[in-house]
Amino acid sequence: MDSIKINLAVDKSRNRVLFADAGSDFVDVLLSFLTLPLSAIQFCVSPSPGCLSNLCDSISRLTGGKLLKVEACHGMLLTPSTAHEFGGRIDLFFQHGAFVKSQQNLKVNGNLCSCWKVMDRLVRAYCGAIPSPGKFVRCKERFVISDDWTITPACTSLIHRFSSESDAVFPGFEEVEVCVSWPKVISMLKASLSSDTIFTDVFLSMGTGDQDARVTAKPSINQKTVATPNEDPGTLPEFKTKFFYDAKEKEVIYAECKHDFVDLLLGFLTYPLGCVIKNMYDSDLASPLGTGGMANLYTSVVELDAAGFIAGGYPAETLLNPPLSPFCRHPDCSTAKKDVVEQKNFMGLVSHSSCVGCRYDLVEDRKYVVDDDLLIHQASAMSVAKHWRGRDKADVVEMDINITKQEAVVLLQAMLTSKTPLTDVFISRLVEHST
Repeated sequence: MDSIKINLAVDKSRNRVLFADAGSDFVDVLLSFLTLPLSAIQFCVSPSPGCLSNLCDSISRLTGGKLLKVEACHGMLLTPSTAHEFGGRIDLFFQHGAFVKSQQNLKVNGNLCSCWKVMDRLVRAYCGAIPSPGKFVRCKERFVISDDWTITPACTSLIHRFSSESDAVFPGFEEVEVCVSWPKVISMLKASLSSDTIFTDVFLSMGTGDQDARVTAKPSINQKTVATPNEDPGTLPEFKTKFFYDAKEKEVIYAECKHDFVDLLLGFLTYPLGCVIKNMYDSDLASPLGTGGMANLYTSVVELDAAGFIAGGYPAETLLNPPLSPFCRHPDCSTAKKDVVEQKNFMGLVSHSSCVGCRYDLVEDRKYVVDDDLLIHQASAMSVAKHWRGRDKADVVEMDINITKQEAVVLLQAMLTSKTPLTDVFISRLVEHST
């Protein structure tokens, strides 16, 4: 396939990319990052942030214990198939087999592995960008993309913005044309989770490349997000979970729960990245996906949509408020039927969808133990006893907590940033109860 080409304005004196001049084909690829499931981070970032890898490990453990409701849930959570989103008639490997075989980073130990399917939506966007541009933005438009991924339609006024950020009237730069290969796309995805100098990191030899990227705090997002209905806090879904808290060590030992809490945790893996960012902004929380490129992509979609540039084949909500299957066009996918009652673990965090690729009841109705680091086990004498070894029972406080939607959002954030998310999210309530 032909490569996507972009032009970089490079300030050689500082070894820094000032901006990129790109067409709608490249912008479509960048915006498709917002549609990737959260489990894609596990695929391209090692080690995984927070407790993401523990949730993935828990799926294999629950599969071995035959606790997932259907075997397909294992694939939906770790290697989600999205064929149903694109008509259900074209298998990704059949359509893009030569491309997939040629990419070493889609292989494990030299062999193709189903784990690459988590990148399905991005592969389709990349392979279709040149023959069919304009998936999200108006075709044949030119865009200016800053190093931290603020996307703006090309115009003269941008010169003033770039000059205001420089000591010079306008810094001297060299125009460099680059081909955006698939490995570069993966490198950009990885850098966008932590960096605000993404093009510099990926395309310049002195950039940080695949190392930990530089991070600079960003101003708060302009709150022009997709409107959500006003909710009465008293009517929000919630469910009860029993927490065991060591008051002396000030840590959650474990939580004992039914399937609904486990469904909530495992369901996080299927949330599109745009959905994760929206939940954070709606709750006035810092995005766990970083303050760099990924957050700016989301902001750019809001502003491009307001300016009339989101005019491709999909509406802005596909990026700003995506359901679990953002590209599914089945009429029932995003419209709740009158007789359908949403699952408790749905909790209003994701746009409703009811197509074949969307499941919310994931595990059997059993009792489970969830460790502070979100490793999930079926409740058993052994899984419980190991937590009590060497502990003074007098220090342990037991408390039933009705987990609210707001706490679920904070837990989603903590899952990606902390190794002790249960303690971080619920400690204030547990401390108050213990005293």
